[in-house]
Amino acid sequence: MKILCLYNNECALPLFDEIRKLKHETVLMTERLSLDYIRSENFDLAVSYTYRYIISGDILKALKGNIVNLHNSYLPYNRGADPNLWSFAENTPRGVTLHYMDEGLDKGYIIAQRLVTEGDGETLKSSYDNLDKNAREMFLEAFKEYDNWQNMKHLPEGKGSYHSVKDGLLLKEKITSYDMKIEDFIKAVR
Repeated sequence: MKILCLYNNECALPLFDEIRKLKHETVLMTERLSLDYIRSENFDLAVSYTYRYIISGDILKALKGNIVNLHNSYLPYNRGADPNLWSFAENTPRGVTLHYMDEGLDKGYIIAQRLVTEGDGETLKSSYDNLDKNAREMFLEAFKEYDNWQNMKHLPEGKGSYHSVKDGLLLKEKITSYDMKIEDFIKAVR
């Protein structure tokens, strides 16, 4: 398959390396997508992981809806920005989700999910790294069932929550360092 790999954080690169090792052609992209570019290529699948740009409806259609997002939250909780921080700040389920993208932000059909717990003494950085590790593992497990994704998909249950980048600025003011222990961050924000 020819797979468009969308990202803006280098933590996504090991995942895309694993996809390449499975003998798929990967095209890495960090810039904003253009409709002309998508129409000029023949992608079988697009995978977004840490990609910061919103994908327009025209591009979703040009990709024939075969675009998925790997999100470091247990959807429908903590859609949008800074899901790891919000899971601690609001005491919501913490995990990772693979879902089809649609025009709603982090609202598409879910393909796979995994709850993730933090260990004793974990920091903000180690908790993010833990989510990242689980996201990669979950994606690779789900990717083995790629031909069955349409049958696996389902809508998230419940209302959940959404947070913008602007919302996260208030939380980030409380962070002294990403080596800050989770329990100290929780005390600072609740």
